[in-house]
Amino acid sequence: MLSLSRGIPAKVCLSDSNDEGASGNRYLSLAWLSQIYLQLFYQPLGALLFTSIKMASGGGNHEKGEHTDLVTIKRADLQKLSAEVRQMKEFLPKVLNSELLQSYNMLDKLQQELSEVRCHTDQLQRDSDHWKSRFQASQSEREREKEEMSSVKLELGQLKKSLSEQTGYSASVGAASCTLLWRVSRSPESVDAMLKGSMVSEFLQLVGQTVQMYVTDCREREPPKEDSQEVLFVLALAGTVTNIAASAYGRDFLMSCPAGRSVVDVLVSCLSEAPIGSCDQLRNLVLMALYNLSINQKGLQYLSTRQGIIGLLAWLVQEEVVSENRLHCVRLLQSLIEEPTTPALLQEATQTISVELLQQLVNDRNPELQAAAAELKEEVQSLRQAFPLDI
Repeated sequence: MLSLSRGIPAKVCLSDSNDEGASGNRYLSLAWLSQIYLQLFYQPLGALLFTSIKMASGGGNHEKGEHTDLVTIKRADLQKLSAEVRQMKEFLPKVLNSELLQSYNMLDKLQQELSEVRCHTDQLQRDSDHWKSRFQASQSEREREKEEMSSVKLELGQLKKSLSEQTGYSASVGAASCTLLWRVSRSPESVDAMLKGSMVSEFLQLVGQTVQMYVTDCREREPPKEDSQEVLFVLALAGTVTNIAASAYGRDFLMSCPAGRSVVDVLVSCLSEAPIGSCDQLRNLVLMALYNLSINQKGLQYLSTRQGIIGLLAWLVQEEVVSENRLHCVRLLQSLIEEPTTPALLQEATQTISVELLQQLVNDRNPELQAAAAELKEEVQSLRQAFPLDI
């Protein structure tokens, strides 16, 4: 048996029997056994040692106070313990090699990396939560904006409908009013009374802007129907200006005020910008208005200063499909070159009005156009004979 006191170090007494006072006792240092336990055996050997050791009561055949730091164990247990120690000494070098140590180092490194990965994962999770919250806030904002957009679209649709109704109503009122004004302006007395009143310049500015926008729309998109309120409104405005130009006082008024000359510029530009095949009625009124202005000396001088007007009319008389508009073109050409005011106009007339064009106009099926073309041919021939150096 083995008895152990609480004091350290102690000695171990070996015995072959349970007799505590046997003479064959061997003494071993308890510190040495503890060192073997701690360094070599750990749990398996320690469990065996402590299950084999029994605490001595301190009595027996020993004298009182003698060998109080000794314990008694069986020789068979000690031999068994020694055999296990030898086996562990032989086995441990095979296990505790460099590969195992490297594995432990690798394990430590992996644990460190795992800790870093966990930290990084935590940071990513925090970032994910942050962006998720922002996404949810953005989604809520988007839903709110979507609702606002739907409300705005509904309101816009209502405004468009209201604007369309108001536009239609305004166009109807304008077409009706201007049509009545067009009819009233056929009387020279009515024209004189109208031009002596107020808001005439504003009316002429309205005419120029409206005609210009209408021609631009016809060039960029499909022209409206001829019986639409918009067309009737524009034609009534142009017809009113044509009737004003038919009056002697009206022609002089148009050439004397800036608003009137601005309207004349718009009318000349319409001849080149209005699409061929459409705007025929508007082009007819414009040609008649320009012809009326050419009767006036101021109007003739102003039109003569418009560079390229002879070439524009010569081109238009060939491209125009409406016979009446071709007739107005020929009459306007004849009016411009009958009393030429500038040498440039004479040169342009002799160069752009070719003999082939005049002969084609003379052979036209329209009798009025034939007569007007014959007169124009004579005027051009007279110019070429009178100014041979200018050709």
